[in-house]
Formats: sequence, C-alpha cells, structure tokens
Amino acid sequence: MRWIWFNGELLPTERACLNVLDGAVLHGAALFETLRCYQGFPFRLEQHLQRMRRWLASLRLFQKAQREVDLRTSVIEQAIASLISANGLQQQDARLRLTVTAGSETVSAACFITAAALSVQQIDRWQQGISVIVRHDPRAGGGERPKWSSYAVHLEAQLEAAVSGADEVIWFNAQQRITEGASSNVFAWNGRRLVTPPLQEGVLAGITRDVVLNLCAQEGIPCAEAPLSVCELMTAEAVFLTNSVREIVPVRWLEGRPFGAHPLTTQLQLAYRQLVQTERAQYASPRS
Repeated sequence: MRWIWFNGELLPTERACLNVLDGAVLHGAALFETLRCYQGFPFRLEQHLQRMRRWLASLRLFQKAQREVDLRTSVIEQAIASLISANGLQQQDARLRLTVTAGSETVSAACFITAAALSVQQIDRWQQGISVIVRHDPRAGGGERPKWSSYAVHLEAQLEAAVSGADEVIWFNAQQRITEGASSNVFAWNGRRLVTPPLQEGVLAGITRDVVLNLCAQEGIPCAEAPLSVCELMTAEAVFLTNSVREIVPVRWLEGRPFGAHPLTTQLQLAYRQLVQTERAQYASPRS
C-alpha cells in the first residue's frame, strides 16, 4: 500500500480525495514543488518552500491557501519524514511532490505530499545522458514562471518527444531564443562560458539551476544568465539540463546531433553530488 500525506495526516492514496469544487479541479489552480529525497534527506527543501511561499503570496488566486496552509519548514520536514517512513523509502532515493491547491469560496485549500522511489537504473540513465528535440514554446509571455499544476502543455511536449524517440523537449520563443525544457532548465557551453537563459525569457527559477550557478562560481567556471539563440544551442560544445529530481543531465543527442561526454558537465555533476553529500551529513548530524 502506498501512502500520501494529505492535509496533515497520512492516508492510503485511494482515500486522499480533492473536493470537485476545489479550484485545482475546476481550473487547474494549484502550485507544486518537486524535489529529490536522498535516503530521507530532502535536498534544498527550504529553497523549494521559499519559492512556494513567494508565489502563494503574490498570486491572488492563493490568498485563501496562504491563510489556511501551514508551510513552515518544521511542519513539512516532519510530514516528509513520516511519509518516507510509511512508504519504506528510508534507504532509497525518492521523488517528492508538494502540492497546494487554491480551494474556492466554499472549499478549503488542500496541501498534500507524494513520494515515489527512484530506481538505480533510472538515476544512472539520467547521469549518462538523454536525447532532446527542439520545438517552439507554446506558452505566451515572458518573465519568471510559477509551477502551476495545469501542466498539460508540458506533458504534451514530453509525449511528443517520446513519439520522436527523444526524452525531453527544449523550447524556443518567437525571437528564436531558448526558454527552457518542458521539465528542466537549459545550460550550454560554447567553449568560453556556460550560458543559461535569464528568467525574463519565460523561465522557471529552478532550484537546481541556482545550485549550478553557485557551483560555477565556486569551481571558477565562467557562467552567465544571458539570451541563448537556437543557433547557439545547436552549435554548442556541450549542453545539459537541470532538474531537482534528475540533477544535472547531459544532452547526448540534440535533434539527432551526437554529443560526447564533456569534462565540464562531469565536473559539475561531481561537484553537485559532493554538495548533496555535505548537506545530507549536516542535516543528519543534529538528529544523531
């Protein structure tokens, strides 16, 4: 039996139900955060919660949720710990998803967390690299994006990638500049510096994206948030994607063009894993 943390209690998944009048059901009015849990350690949980709180505070749809949902770090940490234990995931890496619904005039907002195991085979495949296609971004507008639960356009893009024999889609806008992947942020190395599109292009302020920017500063790797054209992406020496669950994922085929393993990507993968290990040790230490 799989368990879910739903509005403050653990429930079997089949018993956790949203009211049909919740704005999440009627209008897709919900926000979510996805993160990776390393054998019980939720990496960068506080940063994910800060992003969720920021959007709850700035979006009018979620005024009720902001009042009713308790997103204090201590509360969510305890919820995750109980959920991981209930699902027997203490010794495995897992994908966590935290969702907050908007509720409605007559229905309270809801908060729930799910956990699913990550297989060693899947993790290894991400680390080895994936195949990507490039498509026009079907979303309008620029600026930083929230993580809406109305994720249909992202799922449709991933299905298109699968039909094409690829794993992910990278989007570009009307100005022929790269925005992001359907479930990832994009980085490209041109031989001189690493470039990732700025938030103004219509990009999620990815937690892993931010980690990589900080790692580049620590490792002495030239890196910039700057416009990235489709042409620059296609002619880059190396391309990788970032995602909180998948970490740093090398692109090995871009529209059929093969990429070999690049030392820069490997360097950042190792630095990322070392950071996770350091923070996991710090997380566990007070609890020993």
